Amino acid sequence: MAFSSSSAPPKDQYVRLKSEDLASPLIPSEMPYGTETVRWPNGQVTVLPTVMRDGRNVLERDAKRVRQMAALPISSETSSRIDHIHATGLQDRDLRDQVAATLREGRCAVVYREMEPGPEKLTLQYLHDQFGISDRLCSLHDMARRAEDWTHPHRDGTIGRLLDGVGYPDEQLCALDIPLPAFTVPSPFQYVYFMIENNAKHIHLVRTLDHAAVYAWGETTHEYSLKDTRPHPDAFLNRSWGLLHQAGIYTAPHHDSNGHITFVKIVSGMKMWGIYDLEDTSVSRDEAADIFYGLCDIDTDLSQVPRGLVAEVAVLHAGDMLFMPPGKFHEVYTPLVTFAIGGHFLSYHTMHLSEWSCYLDQLHGSLFTNQEQQDALLVLRRMVVAIPRLSHCKLYHRAVVALCTMVLNPDQYISQRASEGEDMLHRSGKGGKKMKSRKAVKTTSSKNNLDSKRCIDMADEIANRVLKALKLDNPRAASVLDDQPYDEVGDEVELGEELAEFQVY
Repeated sequence: MAFSSSSAPPKDQYVRLKSEDLASPLIPSEMPYGTETVRWPNGQVTVLPTVMRDGRNVLERDAKRVRQMAALPISSETSSRIDHIHATGLQDRDLRDQVAATLREGRCAVVYREMEPGPEKLTLQYLHDQFGISDRLCSLHDMARRAEDWTHPHRDGTIGRLLDGVGYPDEQLCALDIPLPAFTVPSPFQYVYFMIENNAKHIHLVRTLDHAAVYAWGETTHEYSLKDTRPHPDAFLNRSWGLLHQAGIYTAPHHDSNGHITFVKIVSGMKMWGIYDLEDTSVSRDEAADIFYGLCDIDTDLSQVPRGLVAEVAVLHAGDMLFMPPGKFHEVYTPLVTFAIGGHFLSYHTMHLSEWSCYLDQLHGSLFTNQEQQDALLVLRRMVVAIPRLSHCKLYHRAVVALCTMVLNPDQYISQRASEGEDMLHRSGKGGKKMKSRKAVKTTSSKNNLDSKRCIDMADEIANRVLKALKLDNPRAASVLDDQPYDEVGDEVELGEELAEFQVY
């Protein structure tokens, strides 16, 4: 589906970008002699992942995956699974509402020309001046090491070393999760202020995509103080990050953890996302888990899209932005030196997708996701506590049932990764431990998410009251989530009168 405007960038600009030879300028300055190339369906030619050792490409497994990815169709404006939105000429409110509607219905949104592109050649001075990134010590991912041992690809290094390494054709490095705590969902997606007239009165409203930041924290922190509690730092410091990649780096299929929406904005360079969706969104949860297990197992041959899935590739250049709803499985290829900023957030409108995502991770989290955040339950509880005061935020039936269910039954959503530790992650030749049991993982759900007892008790009370207002007990709530397509958000619901007693300060 496409959203466009009369002032969208001219089509010949995109044709020029798509037909560009992106490989030749990199060999041998950034990639070694012997690097092979691949042509994508849109005409672009890129390098394949390559690190040569004794005349052999030790990244041949990654190169094979990229060849397979390059056989997928390129997403176009006729896609029913990825919405293509041209930001130029759209009002902030309209842009924000289109992205919100896309995410609510379980689709990705690509926003073209959301920002002015950064410089083609990255420097430390630019990263420092624009993003506060100094020549800091960080954990670098070494692709040659990853080829030897999938579970231990890390080496210590600095941002400057990574940038200098662009000119070393015998290595491929990237830095993931460069902390950017001062950044959040960018404007206009964080806040959109506008005015409406109601009974001859001017009412000023604010709309946001990031409901956790605006409501969960904004509405509850004064009344439910964090004093004498130990919330995990992820709740405040891990919401935004930078990604810095050298050319030719592939990331295997996964989805992002804890039911978060993910946004990524390309500052410089380009990225290609292979987006995977269920062919039939009404399959059972267990069937969906098995289908995605086949996708994420590193030994799976992806020369054909796995049974039950459909896939397409979204191509983003500098200035473009991607939003992915919770639970969206994807692989990524970075054919050029690229810097991007991104982050995670939660929305009341996508809680049905968050619940589904967390359920899948309870079964196979050590394989399905690339990182485990430690703030999820803390934030979900506060989102529930804020519900009675959401005078201008819509709620949807399956989404609010999912949120209340997660808060009332937290032990059913403990990720396999969190319960088993990091040693299970992507074991070469095994792809992680496959759990056949569908029983919940029983562990202490609040160990790393301590909040005040008063807030925890209030979240449980309000969640139970919401389900009661919707005429649901626990079994019926589970049926609402299990027996409908996972991406069905449900009808809009009004809960004001039912929760009136909780609106008193």
